Amino acid sequence: MGQVILCTGGARSGKSEFAERLALSQTGTHAYVATGQVFDEEMQDRVDKHKKRRGKAWTTYEIPYNLLAHWNGPLERDNLVLVDCLTMYVMNAFLDKELSQESANQIEESLLKEYTKLLKKIKESNQTVIFVTNELGMGIVPSEPLSRFFRDVAGKLNQLVAQEASQVYMTISGVTIELKSQEVVLHG
Repeated sequence: MGQVILCTGGARSGKSEFAERLALSQTGTHAYVATGQVFDEEMQDRVDKHKKRRGKAWTTYEIPYNLLAHWNGPLERDNLVLVDCLTMYVMNAFLDKELSQESANQIEESLLKEYTKLLKKIKESNQTVIFVTNELGMGIVPSEPLSRFFRDVAGKLNQLVAQEASQVYMTISGVTIELKSQEVVLHG
């Protein structure tokens, strides 16, 4: 039976490094799914640093869209898959779209549908999949609609993955704690 793990935290908190160490602590083949796209020098520098840090222990796949459609094939053969990150994946869904409440609702519905199917597929497999994401909802409410739409959709996707995860880790300033085992469950 497959296992889903979620690693969350703020930007530059150390969550990706933790997720990579967690993945490498497990035996088998390791796939790294990079969801970010390079549009400028800063992003290229970020990608280069990530690649250098990971080294040669990983098979890397660049999949900014349609992760479910790409799952069949090479990704199915790896024991452990690290997807970094859900936040960039959500941002990619907003690129080249008309900004409206309707389009944001459609993006949310599409992503939740895709990930519901993906999470089911993972649970039915023999894989461990670690998702990395940013925790975006701890600051002020953004003033512009695109930022609010993005934050809301990312938050919904994070909740979906966290519900299905057997472990949820949060990293703050390089310190990681496990949250899922401490979850409060209310009945009724």
